[in-house]
Amino acid sequence: MVSEFIPGLKLSEMFFDEVVKKIIESEFPYLRYTAALIGSGSEVFGLDDIVSSDHHWGLRLYLFIDSKSYDAHYDSLIKLLRTKLPYKFRGHSTHWSFPDPDDSRNQFPQFINEGEVNHRIEIFTVSEFFKKQLNLENTDLTDIDWLLLPEQKLLELTSGKIFYDTLGELMKVRDKFTYLPENVWKYKILSEWEHITQEIAFAGRTGEVGDELGSKIESSRLIRYIMRLAFLLNRKYVPYEKWFGTVFSKLKIAEKLEPLLLAIFTEEDWKQRDTLLCEAYILLVKEQNKLEITLKIIVEPLPFFNRNMTIIDIQKIIDELKKAIKPPLDSIPPIGSVDQLLEIGGGLSAKFAEKARIFYEK
Repeated sequence: MVSEFIPGLKLSEMFFDEVVKKIIESEFPYLRYTAALIGSGSEVFGLDDIVSSDHHWGLRLYLFIDSKSYDAHYDSLIKLLRTKLPYKFRGHSTHWSFPDPDDSRNQFPQFINEGEVNHRIEIFTVSEFFKKQLNLENTDLTDIDWLLLPEQKLLELTSGKIFYDTLGELMKVRDKFTYLPENVWKYKILSEWEHITQEIAFAGRTGEVGDELGSKIESSRLIRYIMRLAFLLNRKYVPYEKWFGTVFSKLKIAEKLEPLLLAIFTEEDWKQRDTLLCEAYILLVKEQNKLEITLKIIVEPLPFFNRNMTIIDIQKIIDELKKAIKPPLDSIPPIGSVDQLLEIGGGLSAKFAEKARIFYEK
Protein backbone atom coordinates (compact mmCIF):
# COMPACT_ATOMS: atom_id res chain seq x y z
CA MET A 1 0.00 0.00 0.00
CA VAL A 2 1.31 3.48 -0.90
CA SER A 3 1.78 5.53 2.29
CA GLU A 4 2.85 8.86 0.77
CA PHE A 5 3.15 10.47 -2.63
CA ILE A 6 6.61 10.30 -4.15
CA PRO A 7 7.09 12.46 -7.28
CA GLY A 8 7.30 10.25 -10.36
CA LEU A 9 10.81 11.29 -11.39
CA LYS A 10 12.21 10.48 -7.97
CA LEU A 11 10.21 7.25 -7.78
CA SER A 12 11.52 6.07 -11.15
CA GLU A 13 15.10 6.88 -10.16
CA MET A 14 14.72 4.90 -6.94
CA PHE A 15 13.22 2.02 -8.95
CA PHE A 16 16.20 2.04 -11.27
CA ASP A 17 18.84 2.35 -8.52
CA GLU A 18 17.35 -0.27 -6.22
CA VAL A 19 15.94 -2.80 -8.69
CA VAL A 20 16.50 -2.38 -12.42
CA LYS A 21 20.23 -1.68 -12.33
CA LYS A 22 20.92 -4.81 -10.30
CA ILE A 23 18.90 -7.00 -12.67
CA ILE A 24 20.74 -5.68 -15.73
CA GLU A 25 24.15 -6.08 -14.11
CA SER A 26 23.35 -9.66 -13.10
CA GLU A 27 23.02 -10.76 -16.75
CA PHE A 28 24.77 -8.01 -18.74
CA PRO A 29 27.62 -6.77 -16.52
CA TYR A 30 29.53 -5.18 -19.42
CA LEU A 31 26.60 -3.51 -21.16
CA ARG A 32 27.10 0.21 -21.84
CA TYR A 33 23.80 2.02 -21.49
CA THR A 34 21.96 5.11 -20.28
CA ALA A 35 18.99 5.03 -17.93
CA ALA A 36 16.73 8.08 -17.86
CA LEU A 37 13.23 9.43 -17.61
CA ILE A 38 12.66 12.07 -20.29
CA GLY A 39 9.94 12.77 -22.86
CA SER A 40 6.26 13.33 -22.10
CA GLY A 41 4.60 13.23 -18.70
CA SER A 42 4.06 15.77 -15.94
CA GLU A 43 6.56 13.93 -13.73
CA VAL A 44 9.31 14.62 -16.28
CA PHE A 45 8.87 18.34 -15.61
CA GLY A 46 8.50 17.94 -11.85
CA LEU A 47 4.87 19.05 -12.06
CA ASP A 48 3.09 15.85 -11.02
CA ASP A 49 0.97 15.38 -7.92
CA ILE A 50 -1.37 12.72 -6.58
CA VAL A 51 -3.94 13.57 -9.28
CA SER A 52 -1.36 12.75 -11.97
CA SER A 53 -1.24 9.14 -10.83
CA ASP A 54 -4.65 8.26 -12.30
CA HIS A 55 -3.20 7.39 -15.73
CA HIS A 56 0.12 6.99 -17.54
CA TRP A 57 1.99 7.52 -14.28
CA GLY A 58 4.07 5.08 -12.31
CA LEU A 59 7.22 2.99 -12.43
CA ARG A 60 8.70 3.68 -15.85
CA LEU A 61 11.95 4.74 -17.48
CA TYR A 62 14.00 4.47 -20.66
CA LEU A 63 17.13 2.46 -21.37
CA PHE A 64 19.32 3.66 -24.24
CA ILE A 65 21.86 1.32 -25.82
CA ASP A 66 23.96 1.49 -28.99
CA SER A 67 22.68 -0.01 -32.23
CA LYS A 68 24.93 -3.08 -32.05
CA SER A 69 23.75 -3.91 -28.53
CA TYR A 70 20.15 -3.17 -29.55
CA ASP A 71 20.29 -5.74 -32.35
CA ALA A 72 22.02 -8.30 -30.14
CA HIS A 73 20.29 -7.85 -26.79
CA TYR A 74 16.95 -6.06 -27.12
CA ASP A 75 14.78 -9.18 -26.91
CA SER A 76 16.89 -10.66 -24.10
CA LEU A 77 16.71 -7.46 -22.05
CA ILE A 78 12.93 -7.19 -22.41
CA LYS A 79 12.53 -10.85 -21.43
CA LEU A 80 14.94 -10.51 -18.51
CA LEU A 81 12.99 -7.63 -17.03
CA ARG A 82 9.64 -9.33 -17.60
CA THR A 83 10.76 -12.37 -15.61
CA LYS A 84 13.02 -10.82 -12.96
CA LEU A 85 11.21 -7.65 -11.91
CA PRO A 86 9.32 -7.88 -8.61
CA TYR A 87 5.57 -7.37 -8.85
CA LYS A 88 5.70 -4.33 -6.58
CA PHE A 89 8.09 -1.57 -5.58
CA ARG A 90 7.39 0.93 -2.79
CA GLY A 91 3.71 -0.01 -2.94
CA HIS A 92 3.44 0.56 -6.71
CA SER A 93 2.83 -2.13 -9.32
CA THR A 94 5.62 -2.77 -11.83
CA HIS A 95 3.07 -4.36 -14.18
CA TRP A 96 1.09 -2.18 -16.60
CA SER A 97 -2.05 -2.73 -18.60
CA PHE A 98 -1.68 -2.85 -22.35
CA PRO A 99 -2.45 0.36 -24.31
CA ASP A 100 -6.22 0.75 -24.56
CA PRO A 101 -7.21 1.61 -28.16
CA ASP A 102 -10.58 2.87 -26.88
CA ASP A 103 -9.00 5.20 -24.30
CA SER A 104 -6.31 7.16 -26.18
CA ARG A 105 -3.97 4.18 -25.69
CA ASN A 106 -3.67 4.97 -21.99
CA GLN A 107 -1.92 2.49 -19.72
CA PHE A 108 -2.43 1.93 -16.02
CA PRO A 109 -0.42 0.09 -13.35
CA GLN A 110 -2.14 -3.20 -12.47
CA PHE A 111 -1.26 -5.45 -9.55
CA ILE A 112 -0.64 -9.11 -10.40
CA ASN A 113 0.51 -12.11 -8.35
CA GLU A 114 1.83 -14.38 -11.08
CA GLY A 115 3.11 -14.41 -14.64
CA GLU A 116 5.44 -12.07 -16.50
CA VAL A 117 5.52 -8.35 -15.82
CA ASN A 118 4.36 -6.10 -18.65
CA HIS A 119 6.78 -3.38 -17.62
CA ARG A 120 7.35 0.09 -18.99
CA ILE A 121 11.11 0.04 -19.19
CA GLU A 122 11.34 1.05 -22.82
CA ILE A 123 14.52 0.40 -24.76
CA PHE A 124 15.77 2.61 -27.59
CA THR A 125 18.88 3.66 -29.40
CA VAL A 126 19.44 7.39 -28.95
CA SER A 127 19.02 7.99 -32.69
CA GLU A 128 15.72 6.06 -32.72
CA PHE A 129 14.33 8.08 -29.81
CA PHE A 130 15.62 11.31 -31.37
CA LYS A 131 13.77 10.48 -34.58
CA LYS A 132 10.60 9.65 -32.64
CA GLN A 133 10.79 12.84 -30.56
CA LEU A 134 11.85 15.47 -33.13
CA ASN A 135 11.42 13.75 -36.50
CA LEU A 136 15.11 14.34 -37.23
CA GLU A 137 17.87 12.10 -38.52
CA ASN A 138 20.78 14.14 -37.11
CA THR A 139 21.58 17.25 -35.06
CA ASP A 140 23.12 19.29 -37.90
CA LEU A 141 20.28 21.79 -38.33
CA THR A 142 19.70 24.99 -40.26
CA ASP A 143 17.87 27.96 -38.74
CA ILE A 144 14.78 26.95 -40.74
CA ASP A 145 14.96 23.43 -39.28
CA TRP A 146 14.91 24.96 -35.80
CA LEU A 147 11.76 26.94 -36.60
CA LEU A 148 9.97 23.66 -37.29
CA LEU A 149 10.70 22.15 -33.87
CA PRO A 150 7.83 22.52 -31.36
CA GLU A 151 9.17 23.88 -28.09
CA GLN A 152 7.13 21.36 -26.11
CA LYS A 153 9.07 18.57 -27.83
CA LEU A 154 12.38 20.33 -27.14
CA LEU A 155 11.33 20.71 -23.52
CA GLU A 156 10.54 17.00 -23.28
CA LEU A 157 13.93 16.10 -24.71
CA THR A 158 15.87 18.33 -22.33
CA SER A 159 13.81 17.86 -19.14
CA GLY A 160 13.68 14.92 -16.76
CA LYS A 161 16.86 13.29 -15.54
CA ILE A 162 19.57 10.88 -16.57
CA PHE A 163 19.94 8.32 -13.77
CA TYR A 164 22.96 6.44 -15.05
CA ASP A 165 25.20 6.84 -18.10
CA THR A 166 28.07 4.83 -19.48
CA LEU A 167 27.07 5.48 -23.09
CA GLY A 168 27.26 9.27 -23.31
CA GLU A 169 25.19 9.74 -26.48
CA LEU A 170 22.01 11.06 -24.87
CA MET A 171 23.84 13.76 -22.91
CA LYS A 172 25.42 15.07 -26.13
CA VAL A 173 22.01 15.35 -27.80
CA ARG A 174 20.46 17.05 -24.77
CA ASP A 175 23.34 19.53 -24.62
CA LYS A 176 22.86 20.35 -28.30
CA PHE A 177 19.21 21.28 -27.68
CA THR A 178 19.57 23.05 -24.34
CA TYR A 179 18.16 26.18 -25.98
CA LEU A 180 17.63 27.91 -29.30
CA PRO A 181 20.55 29.14 -31.45
CA GLU A 182 21.14 32.88 -31.14
CA ASN A 183 19.75 33.88 -34.55
CA VAL A 184 16.62 31.74 -34.13
CA TRP A 185 16.08 33.13 -30.64
CA LYS A 186 16.25 36.74 -31.86
CA TYR A 187 13.94 35.99 -34.78
CA LYS A 188 11.36 34.49 -32.45
CA ILE A 189 11.56 37.54 -30.17
CA LEU A 190 11.03 39.80 -33.19
CA SER A 191 8.09 37.68 -34.32
CA GLU A 192 6.36 37.83 -30.94
CA TRP A 193 6.63 41.63 -30.93
CA GLU A 194 5.25 41.60 -34.48
CA HIS A 195 2.24 39.60 -33.27
CA ILE A 196 1.63 42.24 -30.62
CA THR A 197 2.02 44.99 -33.23
CA GLN A 198 -0.81 43.55 -35.28
CA GLU A 199 -3.25 43.57 -32.35
CA ILE A 200 -1.97 46.19 -29.91
CA ALA A 201 -4.87 48.60 -30.58
CA PHE A 202 -7.64 46.01 -30.71
CA ALA A 203 -8.29 45.65 -26.96
CA GLY A 204 -8.90 49.40 -26.79
CA ARG A 205 -10.83 49.66 -30.03
CA THR A 206 -13.27 46.90 -29.11
CA GLY A 207 -13.70 48.43 -25.67
CA GLU A 208 -14.34 51.85 -27.19
CA VAL A 209 -17.30 50.56 -29.21
CA GLY A 210 -18.78 48.77 -26.21
CA ASP A 211 -17.70 45.25 -27.12
CA GLU A 212 -16.61 44.21 -23.64
CA LEU A 213 -16.38 40.52 -24.50
CA GLY A 214 -14.28 41.25 -27.58
CA SER A 215 -12.03 43.58 -25.58
CA LYS A 216 -11.43 40.94 -22.92
CA ILE A 217 -10.74 38.27 -25.53
CA GLU A 218 -8.25 40.55 -27.27
CA SER A 219 -6.62 41.42 -23.94
CA SER A 220 -6.17 37.71 -23.24
CA ARG A 221 -4.56 37.22 -26.66
CA LEU A 222 -2.12 40.04 -25.93
CA ILE A 223 -1.40 38.53 -22.52
CA ARG A 224 -0.47 35.26 -24.22
CA TYR A 225 1.98 37.06 -26.53
CA ILE A 226 3.45 38.83 -23.50
CA MET A 227 3.91 35.55 -21.66
CA ARG A 228 5.56 33.91 -24.67
CA LEU A 229 7.93 36.86 -24.91
CA ALA A 230 8.76 36.43 -21.24
CA PHE A 231 9.77 32.82 -21.89
CA LEU A 232 11.97 33.93 -24.78
CA LEU A 233 13.64 36.72 -22.83
CA ASN A 234 14.33 34.28 -19.99
CA ARG A 235 15.61 31.68 -22.49
CA LYS A 236 13.15 28.99 -21.48
CA TYR A 237 11.16 26.67 -23.74
CA VAL A 238 7.39 27.22 -23.77
CA PRO A 239 5.38 24.21 -22.52
CA TYR A 240 2.04 23.22 -23.96
CA GLU A 241 -1.15 24.81 -22.68
CA LYS A 242 -1.77 22.75 -19.54
CA TRP A 243 1.48 23.87 -17.93
CA PHE A 244 1.86 27.25 -19.67
CA GLY A 245 0.81 29.37 -16.69
CA THR A 246 2.41 27.13 -14.07
CA VAL A 247 5.84 27.21 -15.70
CA PHE A 248 5.48 30.91 -16.53
CA SER A 249 5.03 31.66 -12.83
CA LYS A 250 8.47 30.15 -12.17
CA LEU A 251 10.24 32.55 -14.55
CA LYS A 252 12.36 35.25 -12.95
CA ILE A 253 10.45 38.01 -14.76
CA ALA A 254 7.09 36.65 -13.56
CA GLU A 255 7.58 38.13 -10.09
CA LYS A 256 6.83 41.57 -11.54
CA LEU A 257 4.89 40.59 -14.65
CA GLU A 258 2.34 38.11 -13.29
CA PRO A 259 0.56 40.58 -10.95
CA LEU A 260 0.10 42.96 -13.91
CA LEU A 261 -1.37 40.23 -16.10
CA LEU A 262 -3.74 39.03 -13.38
CA ALA A 263 -4.88 42.62 -12.87
CA ILE A 264 -5.72 42.89 -16.59
CA PHE A 265 -7.97 39.84 -16.32
CA THR A 266 -9.94 41.28 -13.42
CA GLU A 267 -10.08 44.90 -14.62
CA GLU A 268 -13.55 45.95 -15.85
CA ASP A 269 -12.50 49.30 -17.35
CA TRP A 270 -11.06 48.81 -20.86
CA LYS A 271 -9.02 52.03 -20.61
CA GLN A 272 -7.34 50.76 -17.47
CA ARG A 273 -6.68 47.41 -19.21
CA ASP A 274 -4.92 49.36 -21.95
CA THR A 275 -2.79 51.11 -19.33
CA LEU A 276 -1.87 47.83 -17.63
CA LEU A 277 -0.99 46.20 -20.95
CA CYS A 278 1.37 49.10 -21.70
CA GLU A 279 3.00 48.65 -18.29
CA ALA A 280 3.61 45.00 -19.21
CA TYR A 281 5.10 45.93 -22.59
CA ILE A 282 7.45 48.45 -20.97
CA LEU A 283 8.53 45.84 -18.41
CA LEU A 284 9.39 43.47 -21.27
CA VAL A 285 11.36 46.17 -23.09
CA LYS A 286 13.40 46.83 -19.95
CA GLU A 287 14.10 43.11 -19.64
CA GLN A 288 15.08 42.95 -23.29
CA ASN A 289 17.43 45.90 -22.89
CA LYS A 290 19.35 43.98 -20.21
CA LEU A 291 20.17 41.34 -22.84
CA GLU A 292 21.80 43.95 -25.12
CA ILE A 293 20.29 42.42 -28.23
CA THR A 294 19.89 45.92 -29.65
CA LEU A 295 20.78 49.46 -28.71
CA LYS A 296 18.84 50.56 -25.64
CA ILE A 297 15.16 51.10 -26.45
CA ILE A 298 13.00 53.51 -24.51
CA VAL A 299 9.23 53.51 -25.01
CA GLU A 300 6.43 55.38 -23.27
CA PRO A 301 2.63 55.07 -23.34
CA LEU A 302 1.09 57.15 -26.12
CA PRO A 303 -2.28 57.52 -27.85
CA PHE A 304 -3.12 55.45 -30.91
CA PHE A 305 -3.29 58.24 -33.54
CA ASN A 306 -5.83 60.69 -32.06
CA ARG A 307 -8.02 58.00 -30.53
CA ASN A 308 -8.84 57.54 -26.87
CA MET A 309 -6.73 54.42 -26.41
CA THR A 310 -3.19 53.78 -25.21
CA ILE A 311 -0.33 51.87 -26.87
CA ILE A 312 3.47 52.14 -27.04
CA ASP A 313 5.70 52.92 -30.02
CA ILE A 314 6.18 49.26 -30.80
CA GLN A 315 7.55 49.92 -34.28
CA LYS A 316 10.70 51.26 -32.62
CA ILE A 317 11.23 47.80 -31.08
CA ILE A 318 10.58 46.01 -34.37
CA ASP A 319 12.99 48.22 -36.31
CA GLU A 320 15.84 47.69 -33.85
CA LEU A 321 15.33 43.93 -33.64
CA LYS A 322 15.35 43.56 -37.43
CA LYS A 323 18.90 44.91 -37.44
CA ALA A 324 19.98 42.05 -35.17
CA ILE A 325 18.67 39.21 -37.37
CA LYS A 326 21.18 37.47 -39.66
CA PRO A 327 20.62 35.46 -42.88
CA PRO A 328 18.63 33.50 -43.78
CA LEU A 329 16.03 34.65 -41.24
CA ASP A 330 16.48 38.33 -42.06
CA SER A 331 14.69 37.75 -45.36
CA ILE A 332 11.76 35.82 -43.89
CA PRO A 333 8.66 37.71 -42.68
CA PRO A 334 8.52 37.72 -38.86
CA ILE A 335 5.72 35.19 -38.61
CA GLY A 336 7.56 33.15 -35.98
CA SER A 337 8.26 29.48 -35.53
CA VAL A 338 5.71 26.75 -36.15
CA ASP A 339 4.36 26.86 -32.61
CA GLN A 340 4.11 30.65 -32.70
CA LEU A 341 1.92 30.19 -35.77
CA LEU A 342 -0.17 27.20 -34.71
CA GLU A 343 -1.73 26.49 -31.32
CA ILE A 344 -3.02 22.99 -30.62
CA GLY A 345 -4.25 22.09 -27.16
CA GLY A 346 -2.15 18.97 -26.71
CA GLY A 347 0.91 20.40 -28.42
CA LEU A 348 2.23 19.87 -31.94
CA SER A 349 3.95 16.69 -33.00
CA ALA A 350 7.30 17.21 -34.72
CA LYS A 351 6.09 15.19 -37.71
CA PHE A 352 3.04 17.40 -38.19
CA ALA A 353 5.10 20.56 -37.62
CA GLU A 354 7.37 19.63 -40.54
CA LYS A 355 4.44 20.28 -42.88
CA ALA A 356 4.81 24.00 -42.10
CA ARG A 357 8.17 24.17 -43.92
CA ILE A 358 6.38 25.66 -46.90
CA PHE A 359 5.83 28.89 -44.92
CA TYR A 360 9.58 29.52 -44.81
CA GLU A 361 10.48 28.62 -48.37
CA LYS A 362 11.15 31.42 -50.83
